[in-house]
Amino acid sequence: MSLIQEFYAGESILITGGTGFIGKILTAKLLRSCRNIGTIYLLVRPKKGKTPQERIEALFENSVFDVLRAECPQFANNVVGLAGDVESSELGLSAADRQRVINEVSIIFHAAASVRFDEEFNKAVSVNVNGVKHIIDIAKSCKNFKVGVCISTAFSNCVRERIDELIYASPISWEDVNQLTEIAERSNWTESVRQKFATAIMGEWPNTYTFTKAIAEGTVAEYAKDMPFAIFRPSIVVATNKEPVPGWVDNMIGIHGILAGMGIGVIRTMQVDGDAVVDLVPADMVCNALLACAWETATTDKRHFEDVPVYNYVSRPENSITWKRFYNLCTDYSYTKPSCSAIYYNSVTLVKSKLVFVILDFFLHLIPALLIDALCRLIGKQPTFHRLYKKISKMFGVVTFFCTREWDFRNHRVQNLWARLDQKDKELFPFSTKVLDWKEYMKILVAGIQKFLLKDKDEDLGKARQRHFILYVIHIAVRLIFVTFVIWITWKVTCGRTFPARVDGTRYE
Repeated sequence: MSLIQEFYAGESILITGGTGFIGKILTAKLLRSCRNIGTIYLLVRPKKGKTPQERIEALFENSVFDVLRAECPQFANNVVGLAGDVESSELGLSAADRQRVINEVSIIFHAAASVRFDEEFNKAVSVNVNGVKHIIDIAKSCKNFKVGVCISTAFSNCVRERIDELIYASPISWEDVNQLTEIAERSNWTESVRQKFATAIMGEWPNTYTFTKAIAEGTVAEYAKDMPFAIFRPSIVVATNKEPVPGWVDNMIGIHGILAGMGIGVIRTMQVDGDAVVDLVPADMVCNALLACAWETATTDKRHFEDVPVYNYVSRPENSITWKRFYNLCTDYSYTKPSCSAIYYNSVTLVKSKLVFVILDFFLHLIPALLIDALCRLIGKQPTFHRLYKKISKMFGVVTFFCTREWDFRNHRVQNLWARLDQKDKELFPFSTKVLDWKEYMKILVAGIQKFLLKDKDEDLGKARQRHFILYVIHIAVRLIFVTFVIWITWKVTCGRTFPARVDGTRYE
């Protein structure tokens, strides 16, 4: 066994957010690469009509566990579901389950979070801030506690240009933010007043997600400073690179939804700084780094850390890619292997100017949506495009902040961690972004979105290419019609203008 495998051998682990994107991959990785592990406890929210274990069994039907199921059919025996909720004190565990956690759990991965940028303020505080406090409280009670890792985000301090591997001053304390949420709960405010209240509290922060993550980090620094806890900050987490399945993804959040929309021709323009760096990290590499981070935190004397150790898991310092190159690589591959779900040709105009974007958004999104919906009404079908573009517009509203800026991330601790691993652990838990081939990865990413989100099938590729050609012809025809229309309007306004006649019958020049 490698050093990391030896560390996890026989240990019982508690994972919150185990049914989420990162949680699924982390669970699968532990079960595949650390076969001598003890019990993995997954905290799952109670659901009417289903026991926690039934929810876990349903979780294991997901395709991310297919490889593991083939290699080790009995893997589920190592996983136990616990009914609970990070929003509740003591995680909402029953007395028996709480005692089981206290007696057995030695490692905690806190991955549960509300990742919606536009989450309601009180809800974001309850999940992202109070959840961390409840995890720390339960960890203090664990008899054999070795390490806990709280997953944050590299953008928790997005109000800064340079982000080092350290905990910055919290924008507000855990006690104070809870007092404010209590005031909001007791007050009979309208939704509009609540939003203004939240905006006033957040100040420079662009959304409740990054703001509450910053507070959560401050909570760890204050309440877990004498404990073996670490903060792990991944940047934009995208589909897997290799494990357990290349390109695996299960959500339309952020980049995945944008690429899916572009691939099927729904998204036609975006406000993006093409020269800015987009910091992407594949999900399987994120989990490998996460496991290594926990190992290092647990096996390093606390005195070596000045504060709670922070790991910025980002790609920019060693292997950056710009938005323009990212889009071009994805588009090049999508032309070779177009989606079967496409409704229009994949052609997107990236612009930095907000004014230009608003104009293009009007002509490329709103007008086509209204025309298509009008046609749908004429033929007796349900109009859906205007509603769809309202959702897309809402998404643009929350992601534009991150598409038009870039940050100077530092990740010396992550680089040193990679250098510290022996060759066996580097092969078992690869996470160095330095060796990532973006051209090859973008093929994997686009193919994964087509397969797992758009549900495209390889046998339909021939039909997809025929459809792609037809949509291309339509696209060229539409452009020609539009250009002709603009030229005609311009001519009518200038050269083709008629002048009133004089009394003698001649016209004014």
